[in-house]
Amino acid sequence: MTAFVPTIQPTGDGRLTDLRPLTLHRELLLATDASPAASAATRVVAALAARWSTTPHVCTVMPSPAMVMDPMAAGIAYAPSIAEEMRSAVTDQLAACCTESSGWPRETAAGAPAAEIVRIADTRGSDLIVLGLRPHAFFDRLFRDETALSVMRHASMPVLAVTPLLTRLPRRIAVAIDFSRASIAAARAALTLLDDGGSLMLVYVEPPGEPRSPAAEGFTTIYTQGVAAAFTRLRLELASRTNARIETVVLRGGVSEELQSFAFRAEVDLLAVGSQRHSVGRQAFVGSVTATLARAATTSLLVIPPGRRA
Repeated sequence: MTAFVPTIQPTGDGRLTDLRPLTLHRELLLATDASPAASAATRVVAALAARWSTTPHVCTVMPSPAMVMDPMAAGIAYAPSIAEEMRSAVTDQLAACCTESSGWPRETAAGAPAAEIVRIADTRGSDLIVLGLRPHAFFDRLFRDETALSVMRHASMPVLAVTPLLTRLPRRIAVAIDFSRASIAAARAALTLLDDGGSLMLVYVEPPGEPRSPAAEGFTTIYTQGVAAAFTRLRLELASRTNARIETVVLRGGVSEELQSFAFRAEVDLLAVGSQRHSVGRQAFVGSVTATLARAATTSLLVIPPGRRA
């Protein structure tokens, strides 16, 4: 993205003002561990880098060096084989997924994967973290091996978690809308990821606790018209930013369950959600919806952190 301004010119008092073209680049961070999901994330990052004319930064977090006792010495030695194997696997993966990746800068770190990924992203001022997303079993949660979900919870920038099924820019994106600032930011951010000719679906899930008896018919009508008006305003705003097809969908039931079901039925490539403490429907998005979607890993996820404006 480039902001065009005139060249250097003197001001009224004779001082020179630098008015040369200012080029603004999006900072992409790819976190990879050479898994199938990370391979898919690499291909998506390559597509985004081509669209945004930027060079991604690659990070790999190694497990802490395994300490082994050396019987011939008094000290403790470190076994580097795991780290070497990981570096080799990541190099092979990048080469297989994208020929341009040979020019991508890389760094490695050791420690807890989620904490190190967030630290690197904060240090570099990354605009987007991209990493693989895979299903998590009970023991993953027991031993806190939920890297993608932990990154989503602690990152201050958007996180794109990619399942092995997504290997290009998404053509069908569904955005969980509750008309909060976080969900609207998710819709705006989703447009920047949408492939040319794709479609954006704004999905509102009506909480099951809303009254539906005949006595509540007037309230329900007003409530429905309120949602329709909010959808109209949001569609007009988004339409001014894109030529993509924008659809609106209203569902009823549990938020995470309805989103998962809709994503399957509509063959959605990516679900976008705005994390926040509580939605309009009184659902705990950070605690339940995002966690459920991330652990199921049936669809790639774009998560916008609380307070983030796209």
